[in-house]
Amino acid sequence: MLPARAALVLPNIREERAGSVVLRYTRIMNTAFLTTRILHPFLLITFFVLFCWKQTSYFFDLKKGIIAWLIGLALAGTGWLFYRSIIKNDIRAGVAWTLSLLPLLFYSPIFNALQNTFLGKHYLLIPLILLLLAWLFFYFFKQKKSFNTLNSYLNTLFLLLCFFEIFNLIQRLNHDKVWWEKVQGKFEQTPPNSLQAADSLPDVYYILMDAYVSPVGLSEYFDFDNSEFGNFLEEKGFFVAKNAHSNYDFTARCMFSTFNMEYSPRYIDVTKDKLVNGNIHRLGIQKSKVARDFQAAGYEWINLSLFDILDSPKYYQIARLPDAAMTWDYMADMTLPGRLRKAFPLTPVYEVNLQIFEDLKTLSREESNQVRFIYAHLFMPHKPYHFDKKGNLYKNGIQGKTQKEAYLEQLQFANQLLKESITEILENSTSPPVIIVQGDHGSRIDSSEKDERFSILYAMYLPDGNYDFFHDTISPVNTFRILSNRYLNTSFELLENKKNHFVEF
Repeated sequence: MLPARAALVLPNIREERAGSVVLRYTRIMNTAFLTTRILHPFLLITFFVLFCWKQTSYFFDLKKGIIAWLIGLALAGTGWLFYRSIIKNDIRAGVAWTLSLLPLLFYSPIFNALQNTFLGKHYLLIPLILLLLAWLFFYFFKQKKSFNTLNSYLNTLFLLLCFFEIFNLIQRLNHDKVWWEKVQGKFEQTPPNSLQAADSLPDVYYILMDAYVSPVGLSEYFDFDNSEFGNFLEEKGFFVAKNAHSNYDFTARCMFSTFNMEYSPRYIDVTKDKLVNGNIHRLGIQKSKVARDFQAAGYEWINLSLFDILDSPKYYQIARLPDAAMTWDYMADMTLPGRLRKAFPLTPVYEVNLQIFEDLKTLSREESNQVRFIYAHLFMPHKPYHFDKKGNLYKNGIQGKTQKEAYLEQLQFANQLLKESITEILENSTSPPVIIVQGDHGSRIDSSEKDERFSILYAMYLPDGNYDFFHDTISPVNTFRILSNRYLNTSFELLENKKNHFVEF
């Protein structure tokens, strides 16, 4: 127990220390340097770059980040000079410009936070932000006050935020170092298997139809009979699994598992971050066992997908999958102009889908001296639903129908496009190819239907018609184990077909 005198002295000491901290902060705030200098626009840009670096961890390209930072500083200075030329006051122009930069730079986090509210629409949020920016500009234009105190606060705030973000970044990189080294070892340095490919290798067409549900799933969850399309495939010599299921219900994880012929490690347990977790799966797809093994066997990869494959860049990109490894794109996507560029691309996804089907036909007519692995990933019948069953285009999406009804409309048009492409591939190929037509996961329209999320189309065409290892409840984790054993003379054992199964990292 403390002596009475000590008990009386301790509160005074605490008060003196607290008063000392407040005094120091006040002195910092009142320094002429922070009061009269316009630092905050440039500190905001610096904080923005540090924030993006922390978010993307080891996927951040430092060289590109420095270039983006320098460009950002130039834009911050140009914007301030423009505001100053009209407002006619250095500090008021600086404060107005910094407050205007905030929603422009951090539009994506703002939009994501409001996405489930009535403001979670670009056409509502953007006019609101533009009105706010106009009000800020005219407010500071009309004011005659100096705003030295606010200027000082903004300088201090963003200076502290920069130091705080540097501290967070160092902690993040230290935390992530272990898994990053393991990932590098797994995907960057592991050589392909020693292969003794068969003498005559077929072209491989891997046609991935995003969110295409199995025949049993369509009957059970949609009350829809897709037997007409199934009969077409069987007449062409395909094996069609009636009740196949995916291994996961998220595209990147599905394709990671398929192309690596194994179940996914639970990276989220070590990364603690969905963005980085997703990007590890992207890297795993790009450097996958299938990609490297088929390339080593002499295959040319033709990539018509939304993922990078080896040295072949993605064919298109969608707004739902931010790419942490593309530093400039990721930073741009944080901003209002960049997010809009992604949400409303110059080439809409419905045009991309149609073009991929045309590309498949064109490729089937081309002669090649090298066997080809053609990976076409079509974003249909996945939403947005732009086509009815007759192929009529609705640029703003099908109106007046439920999600399930719109899904079935687009699925039926996808069937028509698939029939045309498959027919041409089989007719034009000089030697019979392997054709895989598969979904990656279910429609995921009704969150209460858990099993539907894993229900997928699965159809396989093999030149010799030998489907001994295929069955009605097969899953994609075994697809390339079977094909590698058949054509690359590997000896993979088949895995048990599981859903949402993870292995140790």
